[in-house]
Amino acid sequence: MTYNKAYFQELIIEQIAGTISEEENHLLNEAIQNDPRVKQLWDEMQQKLSSDKAQNFFDNIDENKAWDKIEPEIKQAKPINTRRIQITKWLSMAALLCIAFTAGYYWRKMPDNETVAAKKDTKAPAIELRMANGQHIDLSDTSKKVISVPFAHLKKGTNGLSYQLDNNKTAEWSTLVIPSKLNYRIVLSDGTEVWLNSISSLRFPFAFSGKTREVYLTGEAFFKVAKNAAQPFIVHTDQTDVRVLGTEFNVNTYQANKIVTSLVEGLVSTSGQGKRKMLLRPGYQAVYTPVTGFISQTFDPAIELAWMNDIYYFHDTKLHDISDVLLRWFDVKVVFDDPAKADEAFSGAIQKNKPVDVFIQNIKASAGVNAVLREGVLHIR
Repeated sequence: MTYNKAYFQELIIEQIAGTISEEENHLLNEAIQNDPRVKQLWDEMQQKLSSDKAQNFFDNIDENKAWDKIEPEIKQAKPINTRRIQITKWLSMAALLCIAFTAGYYWRKMPDNETVAAKKDTKAPAIELRMANGQHIDLSDTSKKVISVPFAHLKKGTNGLSYQLDNNKTAEWSTLVIPSKLNYRIVLSDGTEVWLNSISSLRFPFAFSGKTREVYLTGEAFFKVAKNAAQPFIVHTDQTDVRVLGTEFNVNTYQANKIVTSLVEGLVSTSGQGKRKMLLRPGYQAVYTPVTGFISQTFDPAIELAWMNDIYYFHDTKLHDISDVLLRWFDVKVVFDDPAKADEAFSGAIQKNKPVDVFIQNIKASAGVNAVLREGVLHIR
């Protein structure tokens, strides 16, 4: 291969950030072993970035300024495609580098005596469809398959679940349960598409009857509701109801006593306790708590909906709040042996398809943060 210094510098940075592809990672490792120039470049970058001077530089970086550099690029991203959010590879890398540089320098190395490697989970979590008759159907297998139940044919595949009813009048209810680490898409009988995030559930009828179309949500989901002015669609959460005719919106119920409804397209009316109501227009979200009621604010779809592309962006966010994402996406519980660390703030991104070790090494590299992973529990002190 022709030696291109800039190209290999980019590969080395991507490997540090954890965003390098398997093919490029293999190419880089081979080049390090077989090309003295690449090996020299590797050694030089390692020496420079691990020096005291570089460490002091990283320790003193203003994370808000770092975030300001990547935020305009996120805003310039193409409008959200609800079928598949398109966020470019370099943008993901920039966000990951943001946390690497604001938290400190991370370099791949063998685990030290303090780090205990996570045990590989031999049994993958299962996506389940829990039927009213008590039957539980495992949907985790992404191979295409038709599953017959007494009143419908379930069509399962790589794009999620849809179904065809034998009896359009059936009011049979079921619950779709998504475990940690995974997300899933379902198409309801009226054509409404629902994307469910990790640790979420959707209770729905196989056929909508009556004057409304109603479902019940826990966790987080993005809805692309089929238009039907004669039959409003209602999403029930434990504290709010979201009423639409046909639109695209996201509902997040992860935080206790806080419901966030973000409208991408169309019109949404949301109501809470004490007859509190709010009408949303696109680009705004309703944040509801029992104490404050509804508060309206703008939001950035490229950040708010990035979870659909397995990315979580955070800016000046406390480590305690980030730890909730680690539990949902990696099934890793976080324990703060030093409670003060829970309030330390970080900016950057987490990718679900990257090892959790990338994030752990980043926070370990930050000043005064020590993290040890033992049997699925991350201890921070």
